[in-house]
Amino acid sequence: MVKAILEHGAIQPLSPLPGNWSDGQELVITEAPPSDESQDLEKWSREIDEMAAAFPPEDFDLVDAALAEADDDAKEIVRRQLGLS
Repeated sequence: MVKAILEHGAIQPLSPLPGNWSDGQELVITEAPPSDESQDLEKWSREIDEMAAAFPPEDFDLVDAALAEADDDAKEIVRRQLGLS
């Protein structure tokens, strides 16, 4: 079975087509049943929000500081590689 999506009025396959299919070949396309993907995404989003709420605010500051330091270090390495410092 080939899965596809409708995009701007054209059917776009989500995977390679079988090699034995040829141009002009008639195909029967049926609508897929609704997926639980949107519900799964909402559940995941709620879980992330709950975890973030449990994260101590001072830990956010530590993460921000570590990311800023890593960014500064990476920039300094690139400057050295380019002979700018």
